[in-house]
Parts: sequence; C-alpha cells; structure tokens
Amino acid sequence: MKTLSIIIDWVPNNFSAVPIDADIACVATGDTLDNVKENIIEALKFHLDGLIEGGESIPEALKDGWEPTFIMTTRAQLKFCDLYLTRKALAKETGINEQQLSHYANGQRHPRPEMQRRISAGIRSICNRLTGILP
Repeated sequence: MKTLSIIIDWVPNNFSAVPIDADIACVATGDTLDNVKENIIEALKFHLDGLIEGGESIPEALKDGWEPTFIMTTRAQLKFCDLYLTRKALAKETGINEQQLSHYANGQRHPRPEMQRRISAGIRSICNRLTGILP
C-alpha cells in the first residue's frame, strides 16, 4: 500500500486539502480539521471511481491501495491551535511575537523554514507539557 501525501492549508474560513501528486486533480474543504480529512478521502475515492467508470488510467499513487498522510502548513497549524491555545502562549514558547504569528496565520506573511520549525517545536513543547500533568 502506498502513502499519499496530502497538504492541508487554511484558506479564508476553511481548511483545504489537496494531494501533493500533481497527477491527481482533487481538492476538498472543511470547516474543521477532521472534516477536511474526511472530505478529501471521500473526494479521492469518488475521483478513483470516476476514473474506473470512465475507463481512464488510475494514477500510480492510487493503484493497489493507498494510505493518506497529512501535512499541515504553518497557517493551518496556527488556525487549528487557535481552538486550544492562545497566540500569547505560543509567542512565549517560540519567541515569535503575537503579531508575527497572526500574520502567518492570516496568510499576510509566509514563515521561513526556521520560523516554521520554531512554531512546530513550540506547539509540540506545549503539548508535551500538558500531557505531563496527566496521571
């Protein structure tokens, strides 16, 4: 079974998902992270059924079964985290000021790879600390 990488991003008011493989013309949106994941899987299955019914060839990434792997953009990570932690807490953890984090979350600026790593590490660190207080 092959792994199909799917990028999840935040577009105004929704999450969006699209496979990285350019041979697969499929996109889905959803108002929650779980919703967009379900929608892209459903869209890919629908796409595959349509190709089979139409007698067209199936993209290599979808032959012989596939397993989705989701990769979130920094913007999507920040929007998702808005449900569970404040930008102030993330700013304190990462050393990136709140305004800059907001620019990244709203798509006004795009973080450099180093900033992306700091944001991901900050989210991970906060999660680790929170799980550390549980029995």
